[in-house]
Amino acid sequence: MDRWRKPSYEPVLKKGVTSLSEKHSLFWGDLHNHNAVGYAKGSLERSIDIARKHLDFFAFTGHAHWHDMPLMPGERHLHWVRGFKAHREHWPKTRKLIREANDERFTAFLGYEWHSSIFGDYCLIFPEDQAELYLPDHVEMLFDFARKTGALAIPHHVAYKTGWRGINWNYFSPVITPVVEIFSEHGCTETDRAPYPMILHSNGGRQTSNTIDYQLGTGKRFGFLGSTDDHFGYPGAWGEGITGVWADGLSRKAIFEAIRSRRVYAVTGDRIRLEFTLNGSPMGAELPPVPKREIKVAIEGEEPVKMIELIKNGRVIRRYFPEDNCLNHDRFPERAKCRIQYGWGPWATLNLERICEWEMEITLNRGFFHGVNGCFQSGPFSEKLRDKLELKNEQTVKLSSFTSRKDAYLEDPTKSIVLDMEAPADAVLAVRLLKPSEKLVSTELKSLLKDNVVEFTGVFTSESFIIGRICHPQEFTAVVEWEDEGETRAQAGADFYYIRVTQHNGQMAWSSPIWVETAASVAGEGIGKDRRPG
Repeated sequence: MDRWRKPSYEPVLKKGVTSLSEKHSLFWGDLHNHNAVGYAKGSLERSIDIARKHLDFFAFTGHAHWHDMPLMPGERHLHWVRGFKAHREHWPKTRKLIREANDERFTAFLGYEWHSSIFGDYCLIFPEDQAELYLPDHVEMLFDFARKTGALAIPHHVAYKTGWRGINWNYFSPVITPVVEIFSEHGCTETDRAPYPMILHSNGGRQTSNTIDYQLGTGKRFGFLGSTDDHFGYPGAWGEGITGVWADGLSRKAIFEAIRSRRVYAVTGDRIRLEFTLNGSPMGAELPPVPKREIKVAIEGEEPVKMIELIKNGRVIRRYFPEDNCLNHDRFPERAKCRIQYGWGPWATLNLERICEWEMEITLNRGFFHGVNGCFQSGPFSEKLRDKLELKNEQTVKLSSFTSRKDAYLEDPTKSIVLDMEAPADAVLAVRLLKPSEKLVSTELKSLLKDNVVEFTGVFTSESFIIGRICHPQEFTAVVEWEDEGETRAQAGADFYYIRVTQHNGQMAWSSPIWVETAASVAGEGIGKDRRPG
């Protein structure tokens, strides 16, 4: 993603705010996605091209096997059967394409998805190339293969009812499953009452006892991932879930080490920077008994942060609202963020379905852009079209994109970019639109403190775009320190803590937990006995 950052880029929250960013770097990726090498859409070549444009790493996890697949009305199960055949026949080429996709700026992993009604679905992710496509009919055999090959076995949409492709937690193995998918296009599996309900598929809603928070309460230990499970061949599609990894580098080895150590967290779409330590140890850590717990959280969002929550043993014990301490939000901050959202167009009732292509150039006449992030959802599907975003120089951003109401995820017909800029209040932000029509829209930055700019590309029902209000650093950043005291928990033997972040636009982030042993757990089990991912 170097083309999205100036060479000397520094986030608003400087490196080293916590020991996590002092020792590690943040990388973004998607470890669960699909295309036509299986029963989804798009070529693998297209998926790799898209991933390289906006992610640091990804794994392709094609549909491979469903040993207990039920028969479906009108032989619709044959859609899955044909997908598995396509994946199996493509395996040698899949290995070649994934191997060739790797370089010093991008890391690709080989993987595949194993379905099971009774055991739940898993993605196997391999640390290196893997010749054998092993497709057993029992999860314990799958786990044995993962141990032999050093693979990760990552479960997803775990909150569905067991027997309906929800996870069977009786077979949970933390050594090969150090992390679990908490969010994807299926929805959120944190609790049965969490935002983003699971309503898009035929597997029903969330089973309380299969949710992540419930299972953490039984003593299981695992970190959190966000993955798209996208079926339009679009790894990292905005709004469907991606993962932030705090790693020592971008090699396969470094990314795997970070995942096994659970220095990972999930976001829904916006790339919320999240640091979380307890007594100086990072998310994912297991600590010996200690009565005093010093918690430090650092956040940099893409929009105003509504709330930061500290969850302990399934209960919120602290909340922080950044806007309560935003004293100068009516003054122009010089360093700021601004979202440009584009799309809309004719609604479905008009029967004017179309794909709208966009080209725009965004400039500053004074100051400079530190960087820009793309928020590109997967729809509409097009094998040829691409979302392209580039920081041409410190004062110019170029965007080529496409939108439609057709195939829009959650019926949202828009995409957006987030500008990170530093400029004086009287600097002019200009959007020169080249497609779908030609137009120049300019505004002084100080005017964006109070009001946004809404612009249409033509007559009624035409597409439109918005230059959003300026987002003040005091609104989208926070550094919070809390203290907590230990307690004895006989059931799980340790206290677990994690962070949940919610922006005003509904985008969220969840850190992996940190565990602190209690004296009782040490006496009965030993610290982290047979639980620490290896």
